[in-house]
Amino acid sequence: MLFKERIRENYDELTPGFRKLADFIMNNTLDVAFLTATRLSRRVGVDPATVVRFSQDLGYSGYRELSLEIKSYVRDQVTSTYREVEAAGGVEALLRALTENAEQNMQHFVATDMVSLVHAVEALKDASHIWVTGEFGGYDLANFMAKKFKSHGVSASVFHPGMSETASALSQMKEGEVLLTIGESKPSLDAGYAVKMAREKGLMTITLSCSGIILPAREAEITIIAPCKSPADVVSFGPLMQVLSLMWEAVIEEHAAGAKGVDEDNLSHLLKLRAETPEYEVETSEAAKA
Repeated sequence: MLFKERIRENYDELTPGFRKLADFIMNNTLDVAFLTATRLSRRVGVDPATVVRFSQDLGYSGYRELSLEIKSYVRDQVTSTYREVEAAGGVEALLRALTENAEQNMQHFVATDMVSLVHAVEALKDASHIWVTGEFGGYDLANFMAKKFKSHGVSASVFHPGMSETASALSQMKEGEVLLTIGESKPSLDAGYAVKMAREKGLMTITLSCSGIILPAREAEITIIAPCKSPADVVSFGPLMQVLSLMWEAVIEEHAAGAKGVDEDNLSHLLKLRAETPEYEVETSEAAKA
């Protein structure tokens, strides 16, 4: 199990000092790869012994074993691209480096979180209704996804996770439905409360996020982590969009096939009606449009 998954699964039980370490490692993985236990403890503001105990609490023999895993992760997924961006000359070189980083992000996702996406798609396909929510930029993506689902005959609704809207949505939720929450890396407390209460009502809950430690990710039954780190020193929303696209295509596959048959039937009927319509009515209709 990758260190990020171990942190996410144990986050709720961590002590305040361990949580400080967990937050720093999750948000500054590249820096941590080059820090000793002593230097890491200074950066976070804890003693070196806490770093060792934290590592052991996650199931490692000590910080050395955890550090080796972090170094391997950074070397394979991040370091090479960061160096290319630093040396990039001009916009084209920068874009090429960013493109390679995007490819590495998706390769990392396939290797680490594809199973979670499979479970999410299976749950969404079986759902009688899909509720979608998110905070900040996540709400815009949630609104987009709900529209895309509905455009292909999938029953879906979107709501903003404010107090009144969440209360209203929860009163309408039923067992057999699914709540999909989309987050970036911001705290998203209101969305987290919505996930928690939806679970209490018996709904399957799914969170897609750039961070495994925000509240919606910790509360959801299925959490999908999109690797959104970018060498451009911003949080990239590209991986979220790519994973959402995969999710949507997989979910609507059956609906799309059914809708295509209906569309073809409707088109045939319309063509038949047009062929049977008297010519003078066609001419009158065309003249009115002009």
